[in-house]
Amino acid sequence: MKYPKPKPFVEKELRLSGKFSFEMLRNINNLYTPVRKKIVTEYFDDNKYNLLKNGIALRKRSEKKSTLLELKIDRGQGKSLEWVSDITKNNSQDFIHYNFQDLPIEKTLKEKRLVPQNLPFQKIVKQSNKIFQTDILRTIWTTNYKGSIFTICFDEGKILCQTREQLINEIEIEVQQDEKNLLLEFFENLWAKLPNSFYQGRSKALRGFELRKNQQLTFRVIKKQKAISTISFQKIKTDLMSTIAVLDYFSCLFCENGGKSPLNCLRNSLLEIKTLLLFVFGASSIFNNKQLRAIIRNIHRMEKSVTLTEKKVNIYHAVNIFQLYKSHTDLLLSLYKFVETLNKFSGLNR
Repeated sequence: MKYPKPKPFVEKELRLSGKFSFEMLRNINNLYTPVRKKIVTEYFDDNKYNLLKNGIALRKRSEKKSTLLELKIDRGQGKSLEWVSDITKNNSQDFIHYNFQDLPIEKTLKEKRLVPQNLPFQKIVKQSNKIFQTDILRTIWTTNYKGSIFTICFDEGKILCQTREQLINEIEIEVQQDEKNLLLEFFENLWAKLPNSFYQGRSKALRGFELRKNQQLTFRVIKKQKAISTISFQKIKTDLMSTIAVLDYFSCLFCENGGKSPLNCLRNSLLEIKTLLLFVFGASSIFNNKQLRAIIRNIHRMEKSVTLTEKKVNIYHAVNIFQLYKSHTDLLLSLYKFVETLNKFSGLNR
């Protein structure tokens, strides 16, 4: 019997990390009555972590009396594709029933170039074991912003892996309806009401993977940037998004670590993105130079925050975490706004 091809849910979300509380968040205006629920999510992979290394999360989510099997593929810039299969009736302890009726088969994923061609996806799934899990209490609000509908999820709990654990205290802003593309604007307005927080680009899956490995910087293989191409606009845009992804990773990690590490990796990422913006996009008259100047100013502020943080750490003075968080978040938001601007030039994608 042939089943219809499953279609993924396109998820778009941004995260804030900080020290939030339910009392703090419920005082924010225009939030409807919240829903609260406990969620346990188990992440699965093979012993070489081939799924997580390729931005693929295979997870089993349990809440109340329902159990869902989810396949989530990261597409960058807060976007992902997600397939969901209800396995409540055929779920058993320590076992994943991979329902090919509801989730895509390997052939489909490779035809759409969603997984690497050399990745034995189906084999990995069948051989997968639990790598780590998250236990969270999720509080959910729905809000209407200028005609767009967003879900605000406040997650508090832990990532658990063997004998290690890591606290979770973050807010996810998920798009429900956003034809006007107001996610970044809404995120920025919400962030302004929540001081001492920062944009979090590192997913729970990534943090859980690194907790399992008991070390950081294993997920990202940072490759030396190739010479910038001036032939293909699409190639330049791809280079920029790749460089932003690396900066996003190191800058978020720097904030998580309270400004203690990784200094050199973050400095190199800032230099690379500044070079790319100045010598490629800065030389073109079709882009908004005011927007570019704002990004360069944010880079300089982040570089200054890094330098001040290093000096204070070395002489045992308190680090200005608020300023660090602000410089980091301002920079990443301005970069993602610029990427949105680039996406409007679809005629140049060649």
